[in-house]
Amino acid sequence: MMRLFKRLAGIDPNNPNVQAVRDVLLNEELFDALRYVTGPPVSEDDLGVLVTRNIKGISKTDIRDNDELPPNVLNLVCKLADPFRFPWIAARREPTKREIRTAIAATMTMHAAQSLQTERRGHGKTVEQRLETRLMELGFVKVSGKRFKKTKEIVATIVTPPNFPAKGRITQPSHHPTYPFFYGECLVYGRKVDLFIALGTGRMVAVEAKDSSSALNSTKRLLNDTAAKAKHYTSEAGKNIISVALLSGVFKLSDLKAAQSAGLYLVWSHDIDGFIEWIKAQTPT
Repeated sequence: MMRLFKRLAGIDPNNPNVQAVRDVLLNEELFDALRYVTGPPVSEDDLGVLVTRNIKGISKTDIRDNDELPPNVLNLVCKLADPFRFPWIAARREPTKREIRTAIAATMTMHAAQSLQTERRGHGKTVEQRLETRLMELGFVKVSGKRFKKTKEIVATIVTPPNFPAKGRITQPSHHPTYPFFYGECLVYGRKVDLFIALGTGRMVAVEAKDSSSALNSTKRLLNDTAAKAKHYTSEAGKNIISVALLSGVFKLSDLKAAQSAGLYLVWSHDIDGFIEWIKAQTPT
């Protein structure tokens, strides 16, 4: 925040130096700090929509090429500035040192709380990435569109990956990956999964990473979403698809039991090793 103050010191929001503001918007940390000037903080997507009145928002290319855009962003932020943390902006005067110290302390606290919430929401993705890494250590290959990753352990006889279905939409068995390939996020018979893994036995594993912070959340995330998909896959592909929920956080015991009864297999994030050992056991000898 102090860096932002120094960069914008002396700049008139109604007639700013376009390049100075552009430099702030193109710097990820400074742009992030600028968004927290508003009260409440505004997301980058919302800010883009408010400035451009277009659902596409703004891109770095727009910021570089459009000389009207940077001043418009700064002007809007100033209009939305929190009057309690930044009283000098509305008053159009220089801030006192005490006001700056207070604003920085308050904004840093707000930013830390929001960052923690964002990190917490993304924990499921982190767990999913850990599983991806373990799979590739086993010699599996991730296929995503025309791009794929492979490790040194992959068998030499495999030269090219299977065709990834258009737009990642799996609608028939011929779209399934073949061992030892797996797909990243894709639509399996109309329902999204995070990982779709081909086992050596010919069966598929549909994995969804789910993180829950409360028992109430677990009903929505586990029963209404993932367990419902398990039933859907069974109706579409029989027992050929094994539905797995990769769980972290807090879940209601009754929801866990109900999910298992619906045909969903549960794997806890702290026991990925056990899941990997099971996958290895499905590998043909």
